[in-house]
Amino acid sequence: MVDRYLADSALASVVAAWALDHRVLAPVREGAAIVYRVFTEDTHPFLGRPPTSSAKEALLPQTGDLFTYLYRKDRADLTRTEVFLSEPPPPEPTLILGPRPCDARGRHLLDRVFLERGVIDPQYSAHRAGTLFVSVACTSMQNTCFCHWTGGGMDDESGSDVLLHPLGTGGADGFVARAVTPAGEKLIAALPEATAAMLEELAAARAAAPAPEAAPDLSAVADAFLAMFGDLDFWTDQSARCLSCGVCTYLCPTCSCFNITDENSGMKGRRLRTWDTCMSALYTLEGSGHNPRFSRAHRLRNRVGHKFCYHPREFPQAAAAPSGLEFSCTGCGRCIKSCPVAVDIRGIVLDILAAAAEKAEGAP
Repeated sequence: MVDRYLADSALASVVAAWALDHRVLAPVREGAAIVYRVFTEDTHPFLGRPPTSSAKEALLPQTGDLFTYLYRKDRADLTRTEVFLSEPPPPEPTLILGPRPCDARGRHLLDRVFLERGVIDPQYSAHRAGTLFVSVACTSMQNTCFCHWTGGGMDDESGSDVLLHPLGTGGADGFVARAVTPAGEKLIAALPEATAAMLEELAAARAAAPAPEAAPDLSAVADAFLAMFGDLDFWTDQSARCLSCGVCTYLCPTCSCFNITDENSGMKGRRLRTWDTCMSALYTLEGSGHNPRFSRAHRLRNRVGHKFCYHPREFPQAAAAPSGLEFSCTGCGRCIKSCPVAVDIRGIVLDILAAAAEKAEGAP
């Protein structure tokens, strides 16, 4: 595929052309945050740093109708009621601009949940088929980033349809646009070809980028987690600061928990799917009043276990990380950066490995 050039001065006009055929979600500044908003002629896309929110919402809307329903009395027999169901209209073709490679990788992990467990979620499948990712490669890693722990990288192409490589500081000199999929190649076909000088500049910038600290060996983390599963004192200590606010899960590009509720108005209503979080005390509350995860320790254990134990054991054939395991975590670091009490999942993972090793050494 031919590398193309997207000038910074042409960004708005190119995105406007894409918006003729797609609903474009573009990152914009709102106060200190970078959030996705539907592109309009007044939108000024900002690609200078990673969005605060995740691109997940393009594939799994925060709130969405599963179907609407209408009850209708049988006029000839008022003891009978018919129910009529209507599916929502198909989603608009969507293009999401500006996610980083860690965010784009998240859609492959969501595929495991909604497409590859034997039952296909029709609405997720429709959103997935109609959504393009135009991602931006990173030129440096923030102190909360750890994508290289989980098999990613600053210019990882997996999950993207087009990957934009910044030229100059923050893309001030434009971007080398590299198509990853046929749909991405079609999207950037009208852009001019990147010159040899641009590609040389890009290669030099990559070579000069500071290398991240070596990733720890996580090949034993799934077994280590199971070894520490029953040590509630360990998990109580790890969760001591947690507020159960759920911001870690709402900003995560791979968390897939949801709730289903009905909203009624007279004889009609709709069934909604909305994001939910396993960090909430209400998430596992049963109708009987029993809650199998009644404490923060239980809930944090579940979240970490899903990312670094349950998922890699369920999908062992999909090994991608240096550890030989595919984690349900892309190392984006949002859960670390946005946690109001500085809970760091990296530290928890390392503590699990250390505690399990210590436990094994002390075993008779």
